[in-house]
Amino acid sequence: MGSIFKSAGILAASALFATAAQAGGFDRGGVKIDQLFDSQRYTMDSEVSIVLPQRTIKNVTRSANLGGGFGLLPQSTASIDVDADYVVPRFGIKAGFGDSIDCLAAYSQPFGADADYGTNNAYSPTSVEFSIDTDDYSLTCAYKFKTSLGQFRAIAGVSYLEVEAFQSRQTFGDFAALGESVVISPLIPAINPQGLGLFNLEDEAFGWRVGAAYEKPEIALRASLVYSSRYDLDGLSGTVNSTALGGLGTTTPVTASTEIPQSLEFKFQTGIAQDTLLFGSLKWQQWSRLGVIPIVGVTSPTTGAPSDVSFDPLYRDGYTASLGIGRKFSDELSGLVSLGYDRGTSTTTGTQTDTYTISTGISYQANDNLELRFGGLAGILTSGSSTPSGGDPANDVSFSFDDDFVGAINLSAKLKF
Repeated sequence: MGSIFKSAGILAASALFATAAQAGGFDRGGVKIDQLFDSQRYTMDSEVSIVLPQRTIKNVTRSANLGGGFGLLPQSTASIDVDADYVVPRFGIKAGFGDSIDCLAAYSQPFGADADYGTNNAYSPTSVEFSIDTDDYSLTCAYKFKTSLGQFRAIAGVSYLEVEAFQSRQTFGDFAALGESVVISPLIPAINPQGLGLFNLEDEAFGWRVGAAYEKPEIALRASLVYSSRYDLDGLSGTVNSTALGGLGTTTPVTASTEIPQSLEFKFQTGIAQDTLLFGSLKWQQWSRLGVIPIVGVTSPTTGAPSDVSFDPLYRDGYTASLGIGRKFSDELSGLVSLGYDRGTSTTTGTQTDTYTISTGISYQANDNLELRFGGLAGILTSGSSTPSGGDPANDVSFSFDDDFVGAINLSAKLKF
């Protein structure tokens, strides 16, 4: 029966990835190791997920004017369509060594964030564009041994993670409404009417994972529990560029300290009828570790005095869950459907509320060596509201949002030999 469920099981893993792409915090599926369990000795797997959240924030209101006090930027904006689309790639090579050891080398972008709020609105002093990009290079191995009860695996791995963060603010946005460069004095260069302050930070860190799995191939049963350590990003460094304020601005070195927090994930699959597979997952990640994150070294471009600048997610722990059914229709074609839930990580501020999704997909076995997969996801980002964070004064903004739609597609191909 194990061979009957082989294609469905692989497709199930793909659907779990698409669901996890909507996880809270900065999670975009984490470091995925499902390929490690492939029954083929050698496999090469590549996939890409395109996620399209359609979030709109409404009744955006600032409690105080920023950007020089001229009052030209709107203090309230009726609605802002947030451009938050993103792409998640992954590539992995799995190799078996003898009858007991399997190893997986993989590249992915397991965490991230993207948002574009636009300029000349009430949210611009908080953020115009915001992004977090990660590149993870991992090696995970499993040692398997058989007993009278079934097959067990001990799992361990390491990761090297590179992180780049960017944010722009319309720090001097009061001038933007004039629509042209502003000359304060012949001695001071003209002010850029967009007035953007640019923050860039980067760091790298190592992480590790350890876990165990139990398998009973004759009924396509597998259960795994994997703990992933945190990535300590205590050396984030870069610059803040405020030269948009003509000759008054500077480029200043800045630092910050945070982490990608630890997580624990349980996954299972089992045959429940001929050619039919039940699968699911449950994941916890300690996003509550991210509260107020100070950006150290920022100074006022006009006075030179230290400025209280921080990133204020104020997250709570994240929980995600999924449950689905896979079905083999023929030797070439399999399909699945899966339901997903993400308990949002936002507390008093932000837009990461609970998310409910449904995903589906098909797998086509083109020949003995090539498998093609296609999946799609649709879901609801639930409504809520956001209040000032209490940290950075630039984040002193409130807004609300209704239920919004999220969609995603997943494309992948695997070579096995």
